[in-house]
Order: sequence, then structure tokens, then C-alpha cells
Amino acid sequence: MSEYKRVTLQSVAKEANVSYASVSAVLNGKDGQSIRVGKETKAKILECATRLGYVPNMAARKLKNGRNSLIAVFTYEQIFPVDAKNEFYRFFLGIQETAEKNGYDLLILNNRPTVGNPSSRIALADGAVMIGVNRDDQDIVRLVQNNYPLVFVGRREVAGASTHWVTFDYKEVISQMVVHLLPFCSTGKLVYVEERAVEREPRRDKRRYLLDVAQKQGLEVEIIEADENNRITVTEMATIAKAKVAIFDRLSLLHPFEVLCQEQGLVLGRDLATAVLEDDWSGTYANWTRWTNERFELGALAVEYLSAMLDGKDRDSLPRFTPLTLIVSETSGNVLGK
Repeated sequence: MSEYKRVTLQSVAKEANVSYASVSAVLNGKDGQSIRVGKETKAKILECATRLGYVPNMAARKLKNGRNSLIAVFTYEQIFPVDAKNEFYRFFLGIQETAEKNGYDLLILNNRPTVGNPSSRIALADGAVMIGVNRDDQDIVRLVQNNYPLVFVGRREVAGASTHWVTFDYKEVISQMVVHLLPFCSTGKLVYVEERAVEREPRRDKRRYLLDVAQKQGLEVEIIEADENNRITVTEMATIAKAKVAIFDRLSLLHPFEVLCQEQGLVLGRDLATAVLEDDWSGTYANWTRWTNERFELGALAVEYLSAMLDGKDRDSLPRFTPLTLIVSETSGNVLGK
């Protein structure tokens, strides 16, 4: 097997029988600036570059110019969100489309963005957007200490590093949700059901906002943690039935709960008022009171924020929160005849 050799600008110049300067001007987008190249020569250069399989050396370009118009997008999740059914998919779409609009290509990375030091794969890009809740804090600290531009989709706090992030405006929409459910809280109490999971910032934020607004409304909140299969016990179900109002933190909890309701003859929207602190990203819970899916918009905002960082612009004028709109649906629409 013959050894692979990178096709260089010199290779294209030799094949097209033109000067290196002409090839560099055309393939680096400088035609008409420092040097003018005729239409026929330009067409010949492009044809030869395509035929030879020329690919720009992004690392070398960055060393020369300091920028290569490349944004990394990475996740520590096991599967990159390229499937429309993935909960991170619309984040990625927003990142992708906004990067293209701003003149950036994407470098897509899975799992560890750096191996040993931040000058590896991710350093090929000018900056990066991170999606997903899993992460390696040592990696993040290493990147931040080396002044690498990094923006998180979702609020993230990392010990030893000052992080940049954009996130949803959970506070406002959760306040609206609790006020909506207030007329159904005849016992002065509601139940909050959480998924059994690693404690991350979105989980803490949603719980904190819920408890704060409930306290302001004079409501007691009982917190229940589901088991590893996202199920609650019969005793915990009895607690919900007595309170008549329950809020769930994740979509993953809803199907097991619906099954339990069916087994006990309870009808959501009639016997119980329920809601979930999430959007219907899966497209299967339109009957649940929830909020709008603004994941595309948040992904787009992350790129706008990163672009401002890279361009040295004032980021204070950019929002860090994407608004959410409450959607009242069947699970809390007609409880107890109201």
C-alpha cells in the first residue's frame, strides 16, 4: 500500500502550471485582494484542486493567521446527537445553522475533547460549544486556564474555572406553572418527583426555582425521588393522590407514572393536576402541561455568544437566557371540574 501524501498548494500549482501565489490567493479566499487571478486561471486552479483532492491544512492556517473560522462542538455523552429523537438534537441544529450563518465550519468531537493537553484535537478550532450534562471538569479547567474560548449550552459551574454559558429562563416559566396549578392545590401542598440522577446545575436550578415560588405562594412541597427505573412506590402514589397536584422534573418519569395511574384508575386532568419541568423534545407527551421547545434557539445563542468572544465584542449586550413559554395541556386543564 502506498503511503498517503497530503496534497499541498505546491502540488496544485505544479498540476495547474501556475504560480504558488495564484493558487494560494484562490484557495485561501484572497483572490482580488493582494493578487488578482484571471477567471480562466481561477477555474483551472479549482479544477486541479478538486481532482487532486486538496484539503486545507487547518492547523497550519491557524498557526499563520491565528484564526481558521472553525468552531468545535463537543459532548461527553456516549452518542453524538445526530438522531432527531435525541434530546440534544435541536441544540445541535441551532449550533450548526448559526455557525454557518456566521461563517464558521464545525469540528464535531465526542467524549474527551482533549487527551493530556488542550493543544490536541480541540485546539484546531478557534473556540468550542459544549452540549450535554456529562463532562470532565479537569479537561474544562485545563482549557480555561489556557484561555481557550468555551461556551456551555446550559449553566455550568466548574471549580477552579470561570465558565461562560447560556441557558433557559427556568425561573420565569416555573413561576407561571406554579401559579397555574395554584387553584388545584386545595390541600396547600404539591408533590415534586425527581429522577434518580447525578446532581447537575439544571436539576438544582429547577428545584430551587420551584421551591422559591411555592414558598411565596404559601405551598408546601414534598420531594420524591423515583427509583432507578423511574418508578415511584404505591405509598408515594398515595401521597400524590392526596395532594392532587404533582410536578415532575423529567420526561423519563412520565410513562411509568401514567401506567401506575391506569392501574389505580386515576385520570390525569380529572383526578390529578400534573405538569413536567421540560419541553416535549420526544414528541410523545403533548397531553402534558410543560413548556415550549426552545432548544434550537439556545444552541444558536451559544454560537452567537462564542462568536462575540472570538471577535472581541462586548458580550454584555447579548442575552444569556432563552425565554420559555408555558403550555397548558390536558394533564392540568380540567382537574376536579375546574
